[in-house]
Amino acid sequence: MNLSFIDVLITVVFLLILMVPGYILVKCKMLSDSVQGGFSTMVLYVCQPALMLMAFQKKPYSPDLAIDMLIVAGLSLLIHGAMIAFMMLAFRNKDKSAKINCLRFASVFGNCGYMGLPFLQSLFGDNAAEVLIFGGVVIVIFNILTWSVGVFMMTGDKKQINIKNMLLNPTVISLLIAVLMFFTIQKPLVDVFSPNSFGDKVFTGLTKSINFLADMVTPLAMTVLGMRIAKVNFKQLFTDKWAYVNAFNKLFLMGMMTILIVAWLPVSAVVKYTLFFLLSMPSANNTVLFAVNFGGDSESASVYVLLSTVLSIATIPLMFLIMSGIV
Repeated sequence: MNLSFIDVLITVVFLLILMVPGYILVKCKMLSDSVQGGFSTMVLYVCQPALMLMAFQKKPYSPDLAIDMLIVAGLSLLIHGAMIAFMMLAFRNKDKSAKINCLRFASVFGNCGYMGLPFLQSLFGDNAAEVLIFGGVVIVIFNILTWSVGVFMMTGDKKQINIKNMLLNPTVISLLIAVLMFFTIQKPLVDVFSPNSFGDKVFTGLTKSINFLADMVTPLAMTVLGMRIAKVNFKQLFTDKWAYVNAFNKLFLMGMMTILIVAWLPVSAVVKYTLFFLLSMPSANNTVLFAVNFGGDSESASVYVLLSTVLSIATIPLMFLIMSGIV
């Protein structure tokens, strides 16, 4: 896999540039809260599911690919589990502080959907199909864990865990549909019918339409991230020590944990780099959403997400240097 430090650095910088329009529009008060919510809904309910579906339409079924998907799922569970265990032990939070609950959540769960998938799509370009398939698997694990263990970390209350939210969300449903088609049809829909037949024309057109939606993930997701960052109080970046603790945990500690677990395993480089990049992303947008929905410290959550996102410009390429020196 021919990746360089410059490739990774440029991809990170260009992605963050895409945040600027959303940031400016919110700062200039040109977008209402309802419009901002509409952008998020579009990404979550339409564009990301379309990207998941189309990733599986660019690769035919193979036993090796199916095995690699299981490996990615297992390793994602292992790494998340190891980081969850560390955070629960290192930050016991006997006083039930909302700030520490938020810190534990933000240190474990990264922005693998809103920033991770666009990053992979931009970095690998036309060769991203296999990477995006593995990325979809990681995001399903992420969704299941955030709506179960993550809810408990944020609230300290097991009763807040909602199985329906954990399983019946757009990303999980779209991936389940894509995987079902992947194992049953075992080839892209456009290859099922004879060339120039009615079925071929219908599914070729349908695929193009869904591809247009999938291609919107990168600009829309980064625009949404810019909108959310525009609402953060920048002064807190210099006064909240826990924001720096979170940035260290999420950007360095979890990245190193991923490297140490996957670097020497006898699995493909695509599997290793997919896990590394997605799990080295800054703190998830869900940190803010969960803090708001479950009565947590939403101000601290916003600062954690912002600082880790800014610092990721440097940490992702630098951590890549460590990873590439081992793999």
